Amino acid sequence: MNFHRASHLNHQDVRITELTVHSYEMGKYLAEVDFDGRKGFIVDDNNKPRQFPSIDALKDALHSCTVHKAYLVHQSAYEEMCGGSEKVDNTLKVPLVL
Repeated sequence: MNFHRASHLNHQDVRITELTVHSYEMGKYLAEVDFDGRKGFIVDDNNKPRQFPSIDALKDALHSCTVHKAYLVHQSAYEEMCGGSEKVDNTLKVPLVL
């Protein structure tokens, strides 16, 4: 599994192909980066996925690099809707401007 560190990515010469921000629990965000053909999560010093408290905190961590495409992804914990079909992909993917 690939992973990235924000300190290694946050440079002017770094070009991130795609950044996917996963909304995780309430007020926690995980960042998945496609850089140099390797897709992986941004990790902390213990190699665990780094949790960002906000989108702005993630923007600050990557303020020097160039991000070509960015998305916010949220999956609802509620799979059932009254009268809806039983199996529905409830993923919401919204473009972000960084």
